[in-house]
Amino acid sequence: MKATLKWAETLRKCYYAMGNCYGMKCKEPALIKAVRAGHLSLLEHADVTFDIICSQKCLAQITRHRHFSFTVQSTRGMNITGNGFYNGFDKLSGVDKTKMKMAYGAIAMQFENLLASGVPVEIASYLLPLGTNVKLTVTGNLRCWFEYLKKRVCNRASDEHRKLAIEIYNQLNAQYPTLFNQDALGICVGCKEVSCDFSVHKATAKNPIIKELNNGTSV
Repeated sequence: MKATLKWAETLRKCYYAMGNCYGMKCKEPALIKAVRAGHLSLLEHADVTFDIICSQKCLAQITRHRHFSFTVQSTRGMNITGNGFYNGFDKLSGVDKTKMKMAYGAIAMQFENLLASGVPVEIASYLLPLGTNVKLTVTGNLRCWFEYLKKRVCNRASDEHRKLAIEIYNQLNAQYPTLFNQDALGICVGCKEVSCDFSVHKATAKNPIIKELNNGTSV
């Protein structure tokens, strides 16, 4: 699981558009104030692109954020097993982690045997588990990333996706410190979920992830 910031536009177009709206010249501080007041449409003028490596299971989740643009590595035209398999199962015991690794290895061997016997990659790929890593390029305007992070930097997100979102958050915090920070994003603020655990469907004591973030850094 990895996210690499490839391209990031400045906020200049955003506060230029804001200036046209109000018939005056605006700078970044005015833009940040407007965003914190809820005027997120101003952020749609600037795009950011990440290269991401994640499991196919995480891919299925991130593509539900429909306003991003995705270009995903082909599983029809190439063997993606070279990307490895997601193995960040922190909640599993050492024995169970070993079992997962062995299962991955067995499936990878069966996949290679199918290829060796002449089965096309696009058909043999049906055998690969959701934990198989895939590469993709994701582009979205700053509003897309803003709203994405509020949902995925969350203890209710899957472990992999939360780690990915925090990595993206850290890089956007470094690129746009006045915009992508805890105060502006309002992570955990006003949350209506009854629990911080996705698997628990009754009210329990919460453990907001904001406690684990320090100005954009997971600690």
